[in-house]
Amino acid sequence: MRPYVLGAYVNAPNIGMQDWETAYWDGNFDRLRKIKQKSDPRNVFLYEQSVPPASC
Repeated sequence: MRPYVLGAYVNAPNIGMQDWETAYWDGNFDRLRKIKQKSDPRNVFLYEQSVPPASC
C-alpha cells in the first residue's frame, strides 16, 4: 500500500519486514524498549511479535 499508507497494523507485527520497528511504533521504539525493560526485566511476558526489552 505504500506510498499511500505509512505504518502497519500494530496487533500483528511482522518482524521479518524491513524497518518493522519504525513501521509499527514510529519513533517510539527505543522508549518502548526501555519501558519494557523497566516493567518486565526478566521478559516474563515474552511474545515474538511484541516490543523486546532494551537488553535483548
